[in-house]
Amino acid sequence: MSAPRQAPPGPFRQLPLEEELARRGAWLIRLRWVAAAALFTGMLIAWLGADLPVPFLAIGAVGVGMLGYNVLFRLILRNLRSREVSTVAWGRFASAQFLTDWVALIVLVHLTGGIASPLLYFFVFHAILASILLPPLSAYSHAAFGVLLVGLLAAVEGTGLLPHRPMTGFEDVDHDVRQLVIVRLAFFATTILFATHLAGSIARRLWARTVELLRMKDSVEAAFHRTRTLYDIARAVNSTLDQSQVLQTIVARTTVAMDGKACAIRLLDDDGTRLHLSAAYGLSDTYLQKGDVDPAKSPVDQSAMMGWAVQVPDITEATALQYPDEARREGIRSVVVAPMLLRGTAIGVLRLYTARRREFTDEDIGFLMAIASQGAVAIENARAYRHLEELEEAKAKFVFLVLHELKTPVASVRSSLSILEEGFLDEVDPRKKALVARMGRRMAGLQDLLRDLMELGSMKGRLPGRAKGSVDLGAVVRGVAERLQFEAERKHITMDIVVPEGPVVLTGDADDLDKVVGNLVENAVKYTPDGGQVAVTLVADQDRARLVCRDTGIGIGEEAQAHVFDDFFRANNAKQFAEGTGLGLSLVKRLVDLYHGDITVASTVGQGTTFTVVLPME
Repeated sequence: MSAPRQAPPGPFRQLPLEEELARRGAWLIRLRWVAAAALFTGMLIAWLGADLPVPFLAIGAVGVGMLGYNVLFRLILRNLRSREVSTVAWGRFASAQFLTDWVALIVLVHLTGGIASPLLYFFVFHAILASILLPPLSAYSHAAFGVLLVGLLAAVEGTGLLPHRPMTGFEDVDHDVRQLVIVRLAFFATTILFATHLAGSIARRLWARTVELLRMKDSVEAAFHRTRTLYDIARAVNSTLDQSQVLQTIVARTTVAMDGKACAIRLLDDDGTRLHLSAAYGLSDTYLQKGDVDPAKSPVDQSAMMGWAVQVPDITEATALQYPDEARREGIRSVVVAPMLLRGTAIGVLRLYTARRREFTDEDIGFLMAIASQGAVAIENARAYRHLEELEEAKAKFVFLVLHELKTPVASVRSSLSILEEGFLDEVDPRKKALVARMGRRMAGLQDLLRDLMELGSMKGRLPGRAKGSVDLGAVVRGVAERLQFEAERKHITMDIVVPEGPVVLTGDADDLDKVVGNLVENAVKYTPDGGQVAVTLVADQDRARLVCRDTGIGIGEEAQAHVFDDFFRANNAKQFAEGTGLGLSLVKRLVDLYHGDITVASTVGQGTTFTVVLPME
């Protein structure tokens, strides 16, 4: 089993609704920069052109304060976006901004004329913003708070607790005439509440549509993500038979898709009494080392093994787990267990853990059941493949044993036939001698077949280079040419060997490369009529060696060329021309593939054949 991996670190992914609230909070912060800039611009205009008796120092201090707490709100926003935050928390953040702004605004109103200040109706603008960005109750509460602030200001200025600062050039309100103050406050309260109601009635509809669209978007994205997860898991199941790799992919993708803390797969042991860990994601080594799970001591797993998905929304309120203390120390709060069913029988469980209390929906349960089914299919595929491998290995051992046992008697029979053919034991008349010669050729063919079969059997599951080393392919070509020179001369075939003067070094086994070159050149000599030509050329091309074996032999038909590397295949004209097993080129192809090389054939019947082998150099 591969080592469990931890969940990757990274910022919390906000849901669409919360992200929209975060964007609105950021918009308020950006708007405040503009408001502060407008405040300082107004002060500059009043100082340069209007010649108004404005307390520039006090107003400037308020502007600096706005910039300061705006920086603080920006830092708070960044912190909130980096972790999981509820909709309520985002609403509180927006309310804190509005209330802070209104405290600053009431100070500016006091400095610029009290309830007669031209800045008073900026409360109305702020109330409209609040009714757009906040729920109705919060918007009305903020409007009422604004009215309360203005009323308190009028009261403390009227009683003399704070000095009244009338603005020269603007209409003032005599605080000694209470009716005027009350009328002004009533008009202000009516305006701000009416504006809040109008803006809120429009904003509520837009906000309801926005929330609906955002939730739909979240639902569609979640469905797409889960569908993509199922697709990726299905692709992993079909692309590899490595059980541990597939199960590790399942737990990792399930954790991300379900927004969980961790995920694990436990399978029944051979006795069917305990669940042992097969794959895990997001869990610490300490938690994983707690031991196997006994379904008899774990009600959730026992129920899951009966074919039901079971969830525990809060493990602190239940005793359904075998290791509740270890789970709490791990930071696990909720768990859902889905059975992994194979033809109706549970073979294990898929567990999903979360760090917070969570009620899993029917859709969540269905998704986990689908994933658990994929995992069961992967396990069945892996087990079936292992069984086939065991059968194949047993069959290969049996065949290899039979071939080995046949090799000795066949060699003995062939030797005896050679003695009879030569007449060492007694004179043999021509008819008997021809019969013995034919029997000898058959035994020679059988011996070649046994040799090729053993060569193919020895390659099963082997990587190239049983004894890895540096091999000079040029020396191999020269050795093969020297070995076949006598047969070529007997048939009056001209052999043209072109090999570079320097070494052409490959990493591998000399016997493997000798089989590749030997089979190609031997076939070229065998299937070339007397008086023909065989040319072998070796070229070192940067990081690859190119071997070309060309002959003027009988050639291979176009249809037969697609099958020349198949086991036991021989073209019709080859069967009529010479004896063979049909395994030589199959052996060559497998060896070339093992060395990550390439082999091609080009041929014309009656004119000859060209084999080209390309192998990576050292």
